[in-house]
Amino acid sequence: MATLTVVVDDELLRKAERLAAARKTTVPAMVERLLQVLSQPAPASEDLLPATQRAYGMLPSLSDDEVERVLDEERTKKYGGA
Repeated sequence: MATLTVVVDDELLRKAERLAAARKTTVPAMVERLLQVLSQPAPASEDLLPATQRAYGMLPSLSDDEVERVLDEERTKKYGGA
């Protein structure tokens, strides 16, 4: 197995560590999973159901802050307030 060194902002690392802890995993494991997902080829449009083909790419991307907010809300629902 190869080793990869990634330099990230301190605040981003803290967020990643909190997310990893909430998911009962590690930051390196999350990065590995992300790379696995990203390395998969996108599905061919003919492999998607017609409704999915029409909807594909229609949803706007979320900002990092929006993603964090949604994750915080879902964690609160699942684990309760802090």
